[in-house]
Amino acid sequence: MSAVATVADGPRPRSWHTARWVAGGLLAVLAAVAVFLATRPSYQATEVASPLLGHAAPPFTQATLQGPTLSLAELRGHYVYVNFFASWCTPCQKEEPALVAFHDQQLEHPDGAALLSVVYDDPDAAAAQFVAGAGARWPAIEDPGGNIASSYGVSSPPTTFLIDPRGQVVAEFLGPVTKSQLDGALALARSHGG
Repeated sequence: MSAVATVADGPRPRSWHTARWVAGGLLAVLAAVAVFLATRPSYQATEVASPLLGHAAPPFTQATLQGPTLSLAELRGHYVYVNFFASWCTPCQKEEPALVAFHDQQLEHPDGAALLSVVYDDPDAAAAQFVAGAGARWPAIEDPGGNIASSYGVSSPPTTFLIDPRGQVVAEFLGPVTKSQLDGALALARSHGG
């Protein structure tokens, strides 16, 4: 027999056992990551610590896609979600059913939260077609020049802010919000008396 066969049949070197443990551990970690990725929602917003939190929401008065002018101040005394969107934004398209379901639910309550959309870098005609096609029945504000988006620090859609009845920002979400996120943030804000 050759020397190679004798080494292969004899006791394994200690470094080989360590490598086996490291490889096994790596496989376990990869399996855990795969399970996590497979079970999490395919899209969901992230709540962020906005510099606007606890401060007055930047005011605006602007024409809506539906025609009349609307001021954020007109909604004072109510919780308001302000959602920046665009028709070309794929995550916006995915989140729209959640916004519609949330809005419809809020209409059933006398103190329900209001929803207000702001067009982000999109022609008004395309945004109006998107809103109508999605069945959105809340006001959508035009934002020519992006002044409203700039005042809120929005750099991409979808971005959503929750404003309390005093007019202060109490939450910000980046990415497509789910109905449960909208419900949860609203419930939390109400519990804190904001």
